[in-house]
Amino acid sequence: MQQLKERSGLTYRELEERAARSGDVLARSTLADTLRRTSLPSPDVLAAFFRACGDEQRVGAWLDARDRTAADIAAVPATTPDLEAEARPQTEESTGSGGAISWGIGQSTTPHLVAQL
Repeated sequence: MQQLKERSGLTYRELEERAARSGDVLARSTLADTLRRTSLPSPDVLAAFFRACGDEQRVGAWLDARDRTAADIAAVPATTPDLEAEARPQTEESTGSGGAISWGIGQSTTPHLVAQL
């Protein structure tokens, strides 16, 4: 979405005005918040944004991609990593590594899903 906004050359105000002409509500503040986040935008915001950018012919495809991504996210179990356990050194007994010690820092089992629409 950020790339499309940059390619459009439109300001947040111009996008808001274009959305209003199409009958959509796309507040500048909502759009700015949406583009800063790593979470999925709502379907309404996504559709209004693409229409405002002049990409209305692909709104359906973007909404389908958003729905697939949302389904993938929902299918991932929500787990909280045990940060203390990750920071403890793991020995031969726990890793089977032949005596080597490795630190589990940064090896979270929590999946990080990055969706690029």
